[in-house]
Amino acid sequence: MLITLEKAGEILAKGSHIAITTTDGKIALVPKDKETLKLTSTEAVNMMFYVVRSAEPAETVMVQLEEAIAKAQAPDPAEERARKYREIRGT
Repeated sequence: MLITLEKAGEILAKGSHIAITTTDGKIALVPKDKETLKLTSTEAVNMMFYVVRSAEPAETVMVQLEEAIAKAQAPDPAEERARKYREIRGT
């Protein structure tokens, strides 16, 4: 399945998948126990793995993917405000 960079960051932040470079230079997200697979992006899609949709080189996408992971792991500002409010209120 083709996914965006943001969605890939969310999936990787969960910890169940790992990013690999396919033989044709795309980034695929595969389960951690499948990290040694050598496959093309088409084969990855056919095997129901995630493939990051991008026209940029794999190295650039990996850097952007790290940023997307950091963004996905960052606390939601609204959630953070609500937590602080609950602490102040004592509930």
